[in-house]
Amino acid sequence: MTIVRDHLHPTPHGIVAIVRLSTPPPDDLLAALLEARTSALEVTLTTPGAEAAITRWRDLGPSALIGAGTVRTPDDARRAVAAGAQFLVTPTTSPAVLGVAAEARVPVLCGALTPTEIDTAWQHGVAAVKVFPVDALGGPAYVKAVQAPLPDVPLVPTGGIDAASALAYAALGCHAVGVGSSLVSDTAVRDRDWEALRTRAADLVGAWHSGTARDRSGKEPR
Repeated sequence: MTIVRDHLHPTPHGIVAIVRLSTPPPDDLLAALLEARTSALEVTLTTPGAEAAITRWRDLGPSALIGAGTVRTPDDARRAVAAGAQFLVTPTTSPAVLGVAAEARVPVLCGALTPTEIDTAWQHGVAAVKVFPVDALGGPAYVKAVQAPLPDVPLVPTGGIDAASALAYAALGCHAVGVGSSLVSDTAVRDRDWEALRTRAADLVGAWHSGTARDRSGKEPR
């Protein structure tokens, strides 16, 4: 069985900003997210210039973890690792992808949705399980239901995340949340309204910290 929990890099927690763009991501975007104290950025491999951005941002943004998203094949994983990705995010559970990550000792936030898929991913030794698209199945209510039989699995709800849901997921003890187009979008980058982006990111970070303070378990985030 592939085991990737014993890795060199830490696993991102809190707000994971998903950078999925139709043009190469500018460094001003990184600066805006870092100023809002975003803890991790996932640059999807479908974004033009993704690998170059990951490599560059590792040096420019040492206060945040920089990872690669939409990692679907072993070749994707090797490219991401070679670019310096500190974590990988997958849309599905692929043992071949997890094998590459395990060899490189890079943690994976592995995509799954149903309880069977979530547990299967966890049994493969992933660092955390990305529950996507969580908003399609009820959001926090769905996550709470899944946590009952799978309390040991660190979850990363992704899909339709706003400040209110980020707070709710944090209060449920989730490991992190993935936030996509509601935070980073082609329009936001095209307009270069970095102040508005900083404000949205800061609102999400603030909501997450408020939620962790309300964590019903009374424990620190996993």
